[in-house]
Amino acid sequence: MPRAVWRLLLPWVLLVLQVGPAWSQEPGRPRSLPAAVVKIVSGDTIHVFVNGDVERVRYIGVTAPDPGDGGPQSGDPQGREALEFNRGLTNAKNVRLELDVQERDPEGRLLAYVWLGDVLVNAEMIGHGFGQVIGGGPNIRHQETLLRRQEQARAAKVGIWKTAGPAPPPAKGSPAAPKTAQARPGVAPKTGWSCPLSHPIKADFNTYSSERCIYYVPGNAAYAESRTERCYASEDEARRDGCRRSRR
Repeated sequence: MPRAVWRLLLPWVLLVLQVGPAWSQEPGRPRSLPAAVVKIVSGDTIHVFVNGDVERVRYIGVTAPDPGDGGPQSGDPQGREALEFNRGLTNAKNVRLELDVQERDPEGRLLAYVWLGDVLVNAEMIGHGFGQVIGGGPNIRHQETLLRRQEQARAAKVGIWKTAGPAPPPAKGSPAAPKTAQARPGVAPKTGWSCPLSHPIKADFNTYSSERCIYYVPGNAAYAESRTERCYASEDEARRDGCRRSRR
């Protein structure tokens, strides 16, 4: 951010953050931080001014399409829509960062539920179809809320769910008719490096070992640099195809 802009922002940012202690934790309540949003990176990542410094913040439980670097041919159009929605919702706003069990990801980003008053920004991104719920880690305090908003977005066919099929029906009490064959889990990747948003887990079959394949979940330290030959919607799906989770 240009120095001239920082000189304009810094006085009111400091004033906002002086209204309470840097860490707020009432007995029985999760830790939280007051912060001011200074930059929107994507539909799931922002930069905030907190504790006298700028921190990168990743929304817990949310993965949004890649907006690219701003060029006309870069990124996913839905990623740019997600970024713009996030910008309209949070840019230059005072927020509260609620932390969970794991406070940082392997890239050093602060992991948080971002509150704008009584509005949970993570849930708003999911509920308007600008992101998808991801799990697999210890941060699950608001996962039920995120999953409920995702089902509502999918049913309404908004955002990334505009062309998605219906959600699988719940299991019935009566046993299903036996199947003669099962389709292979997962789908083909978009490119050798990226998976569709509906199946974000990558699998690499070039393991140089006796193992069939290794899979990588979003947020994994090696996720961005990993090639993929198959993409899965869940870790269970990856395991059913004979893969194990990366230990990196």
